[in-house]
Amino acid sequence: MNQTSNPKSPRIVNPRKRVPATLQGSNRKTKYSDLWALFSVIASLLLVVVSFLTFCVICLLAGIYVFQLKQMHKSTDAATKAANAAEASVKQAKGAARHDQRAWVAMVDIQGTPEVGTIFTVNLTALNSGKTFAKNLTVRAVVEVISEERKEPDFSLEDSSPAQKDSSVSLLPPNAEYVTNVEFRKQTPPHEIMQSDLDAIRRGSLAIFVHGQMTYDDVFGCAHWTSFCTRLKPDLKYASYGKHNDADQNRCP
Repeated sequence: MNQTSNPKSPRIVNPRKRVPATLQGSNRKTKYSDLWALFSVIASLLLVVVSFLTFCVICLLAGIYVFQLKQMHKSTDAATKAANAAEASVKQAKGAARHDQRAWVAMVDIQGTPEVGTIFTVNLTALNSGKTFAKNLTVRAVVEVISEERKEPDFSLEDSSPAQKDSSVSLLPPNAEYVTNVEFRKQTPPHEIMQSDLDAIRRGSLAIFVHGQMTYDDVFGCAHWTSFCTRLKPDLKYASYGKHNDADQNRCP
């Protein structure tokens, strides 16, 4: 008995061998999205790394700049200190040179002996022992008689007493002397020395002081002064008094 296939009967197909088209497309889309997500993550990581490296470079450059700035400040401070030290050294050397070259005027000799019947006159000798000229030299001196009770001279008389004497010279060269004199004037005439005056001086009951001050300028325009005080002793010789013998230490700027 021949058996023929029925054309209308259904054909059996293995489901594992065929995949629906819609399912295949879905798998492709999933694979592409995964790759894009992975690429995005990698790009983000690279961006973070680059940003971090850029930040590190910026920090390094900033550190280098700060270090260089500090070094520049140190160099500037060192240069400023060196310049100030050099300027101070120049000023000091200049001041020392001027101090060495300036005029120095001092009273070096006082002569005069009281004699009966004459006005007591004292000769004063000033010497410029410096290396340059003394300008506008003025000598102001007083001969003062002091009783045994007072014992101390009145130095204010150099500024107010009518018995004082001023003498001056425009220029006093180095190692040159200037000689002037001052007379003793009693408060009431006669001004001549009497025997009683001389006896009192020899006994020590009267003391004669010659004191005053000299003022002058040096060639650098700096003002100076020298004060002096000498006493006539009972043996009629002069001796330097312990006070009012001084000189300035002015230094020109």
